[in-house]
Amino acid sequence: MKQHLVRLDRIAGELNAWLLVIAIGLGMLDLVVLIAKCMPPMPTPPAASSVAHHQHAAAPAPSSAELIS
Repeated sequence: MKQHLVRLDRIAGELNAWLLVIAIGLGMLDLVVLIAKCMPPMPTPPAASSVAHHQHAAAPAPSSAELIS
């Protein structure tokens, strides 16, 4: 019976370490969620009304006539 108690004590000691790690991880997750809720929301970019009116920031590619001359 004493051997069983020693084994249970060792298992409980290892389990307590895992429970501590899980508790710390959940506490960090709660802290991150709390910080995220306290921050102002990020602005959303306006939706494009049409693909045809979409303008690229890059300059247009040169035509073949410009490349030859």
